[in-house]
Amino acid sequence: MKAEILCIGDELLIGQVVNTNATEIAKQLEEIGIEVRRIVSAGDQKAIIQAEVANALAEVDVVIITGGLGPTSDDVTKIAVAEFFGRGLAWNEEAFQNCKYLFERRGLKMPEVSRSQGEVIEGCIVVQNSQGTAPGMILKDLEGYEGKMVILMPGVPYEMETMLRKDIIPFLSPLSDTFVKHSVIMTAGIGESHLADIIGNEQEFLTPNTTLAYLPHTMGVRLRVTTRGTDRTSVLEENERIVNTIVSRIKPFVFAQGDTTLEEIVGKMLSERKMVLATAESCTGGQIANRITNISGSSAYFSQSFVVYNNQAKIRTLGVKPETLDAFGAVSEEVALEMLEGCLNLSGADIAVATTGIAGPKGGTETKPVGMVCIAVGTNEKFERIRRAKTFIFSEDRLRNKELFTQSALNLVRILLTELD
Repeated sequence: MKAEILCIGDELLIGQVVNTNATEIAKQLEEIGIEVRRIVSAGDQKAIIQAEVANALAEVDVVIITGGLGPTSDDVTKIAVAEFFGRGLAWNEEAFQNCKYLFERRGLKMPEVSRSQGEVIEGCIVVQNSQGTAPGMILKDLEGYEGKMVILMPGVPYEMETMLRKDIIPFLSPLSDTFVKHSVIMTAGIGESHLADIIGNEQEFLTPNTTLAYLPHTMGVRLRVTTRGTDRTSVLEENERIVNTIVSRIKPFVFAQGDTTLEEIVGKMLSERKMVLATAESCTGGQIANRITNISGSSAYFSQSFVVYNNQAKIRTLGVKPETLDAFGAVSEEVALEMLEGCLNLSGADIAVATTGIAGPKGGTETKPVGMVCIAVGTNEKFERIRRAKTFIFSEDRLRNKELFTQSALNLVRILLTELD
C-alpha cells in the first residue's frame, strides 16, 4: 500500500507554520508498512486541492489530507473533496453535538458558524474528534477510484495526532501486508564519507529487502537500516544480521544502537563504573555540563563544572600557569591539560574533561583558525591517572562549533571509559 500526504493551508506555504503533521503521519504510516510516496503542501483554494487529489489518486492507494476542515470561509477542504467526487454534504448529529459540547465545556456559547462542523461528506466514515470540533472523514469505495481511499483529518497538530493514533492507524494497519523493521546505529567522531569508506561495498551485505541510510547531523551520523517484508520473523532476522555486520565494521565509532544521545550513554557508563565526572570549560561555556545534567539522575555521576572563559579565570580558578599561556596560547593542548589537572584536583572527580578553543566568528589566526578546539580528558590515581589531549578543527559557525566541541568532548570521555574496561 502506498500513500500521499496532502497538507492544506496558506500558512504552510508562507513559512508561518512548520509542517509537523506530515512528519508525524509519515512516521506512523511507515511503522505499519505503508510507503509514503510524496508529501505535498497546498494553499486554501478548491481548484488546487482538487488537482492535487487527482494527481495523488493516479499514483497511490490512500491520500491523507490534513487542514482546512474548520468552519470559517478559508476552510475549503471539505467542500473541495466533496465536489471532486460529486458528493454532497450530510448531517452528522454526533459531530455537531461533539462540537457543541466542546464550547459548553469552556463556558462558551457555540457560534452559529460552527454549526457547519456537523456537516460531513456524504457516504463517508465519520471519525469523531475528541480534541476539537472538526470531525475526520474516511472515503472509500469511490466510483472511478476502486480500491483507493481518501482520509481527511483536522490540521491542528494535537487534534490530528490524537485522531491518527486512536482511529486512522488502527483502521489502516490491517490493510497493510508489509512488516517494516527500522534499526538505528548512532555514531560519533567520524564524518559521513569516512564512515561509508569503512563500511565498504554495501552490495556485500545488503539484500533487496533492506536499505541503509546515512543521516548526518551536528551530533554525528545516524545510520538507519530498514528491512521490509511480509514475514515478520524473516524481516527481524534479516535486519539484525545486517545491523550486526555494519556494527562490526565501524565498532569504534558506535556509541549506541537505537535513538539515544551521547550524554545518556556517557551517564550510563559512568554509573556502571561508579565514577564521577567533572568538567572544565572555556569555549563550550558550560554546554557539556548542561547536556550531562539534562539527564535525570545525573547527580549520581556528575559533581561540578568550572567555566573559565578568559585567561585570568583559567589561572585563578584552575591553576593554569601564566608561562604555559604565554608559551603556547590559551588554545593549546598544553593549556587544556593544565585545565584538566586543576579540575581533577579541585573537584575530586574520578574523570574530567577540559575544552579550550575558538568558536568564532572572530579570533582565529593562520595557525589557530576559527573552529579549532583542544580537548583534554583524564582520570585520577584510582583509575590509572590517564592524561590525553586532542585537537580538532571544525566550522566557522559559532553555535555549530560549540555543539561540535561539546559532542567531541563527550565522545572522548566515552572512548576513555570504554578503554578502562
